[in-house]
Parts: sequence; C-alpha cells; structure tokens
Amino acid sequence: MLLSSTENTFIADIEKLDALDELFYNSAIYHSSQKYFNLLQFINKFPKLSPYNAYLVQMQNSGVTVVNSPAQWRKLGRYVKYQARPLVILVPFGPVQFVYDIADTDGDPLPEYFISPFATIGYLDNDRYYRTIENANKVGIEVKEYDMHKNSAGYIEYKNNKFSISLNSTFSLNDKFSTLIHELAHLYCGHLGNDNNSWWDYRRDLDKSIKEIEGESISYLVCNRIGLETTSAQYLSSYIQDHQKLPNISFNSILLVSGYIEQMGTKKFKPKK
Repeated sequence: MLLSSTENTFIADIEKLDALDELFYNSAIYHSSQKYFNLLQFINKFPKLSPYNAYLVQMQNSGVTVVNSPAQWRKLGRYVKYQARPLVILVPFGPVQFVYDIADTDGDPLPEYFISPFATIGYLDNDRYYRTIENANKVGIEVKEYDMHKNSAGYIEYKNNKFSISLNSTFSLNDKFSTLIHELAHLYCGHLGNDNNSWWDYRRDLDKSIKEIEGESISYLVCNRIGLETTSAQYLSSYIQDHQKLPNISFNSILLVSGYIEQMGTKKFKPKK
C-alpha cells in the first residue's frame, strides 16, 4: 500500500521521537485533550514520585492511590500482601525499584496526610522560591525582579550571551513562582533555542500552541504537586473545551523538564551537563 506524502512525513517525524513520545503518540491519551488533562491530574497525585515515574505507574495501573516500596510501607506499619503485583519505577544510578499500591498491603490505617497530601492549597515555602532562583543563577540563568506594569507577570529573553528572566516584583510570591516555572519551562523545552552551553534540544520553530501547552503543562505539574493552584489549570481546561485533540507536543520533554525544575527548588539539585 502506498502512503500519502502526509503519512510519510508523519512516520518520519515519529521515528525521530524518543521512545516515550512514540508510546504517548500511539496511546489513546494523545487522541483526547481531556484524557491528557486527566493524566496530568493523575501525576499530580504522587508528589513523592518524579513526574516520569508517576507516568510509569499510571501506565501499569491507573487505579492506584498511594504507592510505596516495601520498606516504606513497613515504616508505616503496613506489609505487602503475598503475591501482590509490583509496579516498576526508575531510580537514579540504579536499575529499577518495585513499589506497591496501598490496596496490595495490610496493616495500620494511614495518616490523613498520605491520603490527602494537598489538604491545604495555596501555601508556598519561601525557601523553594529563592532556592529555585539561586540554582538558576548557578547554571547561568539570571533571575531578577523589577517593578512592572500589572499586566506583565514576567518574561524571559536572551541577552549579553545568557538567558535572563525578569519577574514582576509587585506580584505575590505564588504568582512570581508560577511565572518563574513557566519561563523556565519554555527555556528547557527549547522554545527559545539554545546556545553552546545548553543541554536541551533546539525547538524554537514549533507552533505557538505546542509551546504554550508544554509550558502550561509543566507549570501545572510543578506548582500543583507542591500544593499551588495556578491559572495553568484554567488554560488547559479552556484548551480542552476548544480542541478535542492535542497538537504534536513532546510528553517526554514535559515529564523530564518538570522533574528537573522540581529539583531546582531543593537542596539536592544537580545541574545537567
């Protein structure tokens, strides 16, 4: 069977994708904006896992609620049931780790925090904001606050041979943080291009809709997983109402960049090279 030029182009593009992107494009999730948003919400339920590992868990069992390793369950007074089915996640500098859903364990009741980790919504630890800025500066990204017009939350630009992020100093801490995450997302997804010191791909020529969905998805994941509600959810919900199918986003980039930016707000951040 002969393929059309459009089909040949699509296949060529698929072959360039990372394995996870190819899997995502072949899944039912890619064909539905609503299912994609549901997937992001699932990933947000597991802040102790990296976004990448949360997605791996979802692929294996979308019905899980709380997952831990056997050792972590024992610390909570619970034990893995005989012949329980493990879920596989990745670990740094190692092969894999097995985790189990609470439904596959017996023992003491869990504290409420483990069942509803976001009982309090909207509080941001100052340290996370300033540590993210500090780590951005360490990798050569200048972040500064300025008194701007109320209609401008901030922006990122390339000047004097480096990337620079400007934030509106009159905004609340939560708003400044979400803006910072959004601009970092555009940078690390390659939406501004790259230079000789960049570890990310050049993706500046993407359609604007792809850039915005990737940026808003990352902002939604990073902020929501630490308990912050932002306008990213509204943007994604609005997009779902207007578009049934997603454009050709890179879900691999969304997961990896989300995890990287999350680490920038912690003491254990290690820059990529």
